[in-house]
Amino acid sequence: MKRGMLWKKKKAPEAAVEAEAEPADVPADEPRREAADKALDAVTMLIRLYGKHAFDTDMEDASAIQARCDDWATRISLGPPRPGVREEANARGAEVARAAGAFRDWSGLIAFMRDHRRAESDYVTRSLDGFRDAVLCFASCMGKAMAEERERDTVLEERIDTLRHAIDKRDSSRIVAEAERMVVAVRDAMEERRRREDEEVRLLGEHVRDLRIELSEARKKAEIDALTQLSNRAAFDSHVLQLVALGALLGKSPWLCLVDLDHFKAINDNHGHPAGDEVLRQVSNCLSRTFLRKQDFVSRYGGEEFAAVLLDTTREQMLRLTQRLMDGVRDLVVKHGGREVKVTLSLGLAELHRGESVASWLGRADAALYRAKREGRDRYCIEP
Repeated sequence: MKRGMLWKKKKAPEAAVEAEAEPADVPADEPRREAADKALDAVTMLIRLYGKHAFDTDMEDASAIQARCDDWATRISLGPPRPGVREEANARGAEVARAAGAFRDWSGLIAFMRDHRRAESDYVTRSLDGFRDAVLCFASCMGKAMAEERERDTVLEERIDTLRHAIDKRDSSRIVAEAERMVVAVRDAMEERRRREDEEVRLLGEHVRDLRIELSEARKKAEIDALTQLSNRAAFDSHVLQLVALGALLGKSPWLCLVDLDHFKAINDNHGHPAGDEVLRQVSNCLSRTFLRKQDFVSRYGGEEFAAVLLDTTREQMLRLTQRLMDGVRDLVVKHGGREVKVTLSLGLAELHRGESVASWLGRADAALYRAKREGRDRYCIEP
């Protein structure tokens, strides 16, 4: 009896503590639900952050990847009712909860994240492999060129020594003969050097063309002009600088087109700056519709001037696109404040010469542009 009473006395306080620790109006699984909600919020936030910091691949743009991640985050966030609608689930039982839970496609989310991460990994690996191959090819070409140069210099030094010896002996017939051999040796060296340079350019070009795609994709990350939604001048300067550095490795020489709106100051003075801004926006859209390829670079050059840089384009293709742009702008009718504004363009074209500097390339295109304006505007000129 006593031992039974002692046992009851010891257990009674613990039972009282447990009763106090768990109020009757709080469901036993409420903390678990709150933890699940926090975990769910964390998962959806991670999915959105993953999409926000996505990058372009050769299969998909970063914006498309972000949209897909946002869609998955929304789909995962929907599912079992939140606390505000829990009463309905409690009233109708487990069947409702199971049906609501079916909205969360966890297996689909895992498959999406796994496949996309694998695609990103493969893309990065391919890009790094291409860059590594280009660097190794460059190093190999340089080493081979240096070795051949040393051999050729040795031959020329021997010819020079022989010619000097003949001069010291005042042997006129031998001087003439050695001078002729010297001329032949120098000419052969120059021809061999040109042949080797062409071969090096061809080999490096095969690797750099893959990297050039990365260069054109990088423009999407550049700063954008707020009014026209085209790349801005800083992005243009960076792009042109990189193209000139690559030079002949790009295959066909790139074309530069500088564009100037004719009498734009008169548009602002007669119709107001809002009308001028609308003209700039519509001309920008026309430029984007004309130069559609991913590797075409279109930017606002400054004020009412624009610039387009085209890769892998022949002279005939460039002229055809230029004419299409001019015709498209002539057909524009910009309406603002009940008034119509017509626009024409003056353009200057220049193809990049081998070994040319950025300043020279821009200068020639600018000279062609001003020649078009001097000759009456609403036309293009090409700088040879």
